[in-house]
Amino acid sequence: MHRREFAVGVGIVGILGPHVAWAVVKSKLPPEGVEIDYRVLYHGRDIGTQKVMIRQHDKADHVVVEHEVKLEVRILFAVAYSLDHRSTEIWRGFELQSIKSDTTENGDHYVVEGEATQDGFSIRKDGVAFPAPRNLVTTDSFWLASAMSAPEVMNVRTGEIAKPVIKQLGDNRWHLKAAFPHGVVEATMRFSGDFLAEADVDNEGHKIRIERIEA
Repeated sequence: MHRREFAVGVGIVGILGPHVAWAVVKSKLPPEGVEIDYRVLYHGRDIGTQKVMIRQHDKADHVVVEHEVKLEVRILFAVAYSLDHRSTEIWRGFELQSIKSDTTENGDHYVVEGEATQDGFSIRKDGVAFPAPRNLVTTDSFWLASAMSAPEVMNVRTGEIAKPVIKQLGDNRWHLKAAFPHGVVEATMRFSGDFLAEADVDNEGHKIRIERIEA
């Protein structure tokens, strides 16, 4: 199993695309204290969880959102793949202000940071900064249907940018195709109200299912 390929597939909890839903979904971010949990399955086996936590709202309309993913794939008694990912996003309305992502994948450590600037969005990885569009979202953002308003998406584990292509399949169901430099990710997603309910992801043959855990 190739590193990053599997991780980006799981990141589909936070990956979608352009302005197809902006006129339909106008919900605000949930109040602080809300936690949303997902289970992640690989070939039908439960391999871990993804958690979304709304930590804080402030008077300037900033919202702090934390993400946590813990996965482990075992073949017989050996660990074939492991991922421990955490990120903190600060939003103002539906505009991303900053991101810090810390990921350990198969023993390798990655840190990606970014912040809004007057000219766009600045991403930093491995000590190198590069520009990105201002109105992007991240691969951790799409537990919320309103994030579908963004024309570009950043992979929070690699800093890569893609322009996703979205097709509506029916009520609350969407198909995504996003070509990152590492390869193409496709997914079918279903939302329940404002939140992701389930997703089936295919990243170059790595098929992953994500399901919301109802309280």
